[in-house]
Amino acid sequence: MLSFTAPAVTPAEALAYLTAGGATGWPSTETDQKTAIIRGQRYIAARFNQRWLTEWANDEAPEAVKYAICEAALAEAVKPGSLSPVSTPSTDKVLVQAGKLAWERVKGAGGPDGYVPRLSIVEGLLAGLVRSSTGGVHFLARA
Repeated sequence: MLSFTAPAVTPAEALAYLTAGGATGWPSTETDQKTAIIRGQRYIAARFNQRWLTEWANDEAPEAVKYAICEAALAEAVKPGSLSPVSTPSTDKVLVQAGKLAWERVKGAGGPDGYVPRLSIVEGLLAGLVRSSTGGVHFLARA
């Protein structure tokens, strides 16, 4: 499982991965890079630690997990706090009409995980490494 305090990715590893992908917005100082990495890792750990299909030590994280940490770290570096929103499910709402603005309370929203920000690249990188948050197969639906 990923640690909430010890980084599984070094600033050099993150820089190499992000540079290879042409990412922009990565901090120039190692201190800021380390901060972004641990914030990104905490996001990944909080979302996925209970759902990994296999077990491994923090310092032996699979390559895809390390890349996901880098992607989450980049998101945090570009917009600090973006992966840590504060939400109250009882007051969350969604815009349902734009002409005369109309809002509707969010119902269910997929449980607690429905209020957690999602990064499509992180979801893709970790798809084969985690169980579904809803338990079971969710791509089949009855008509």
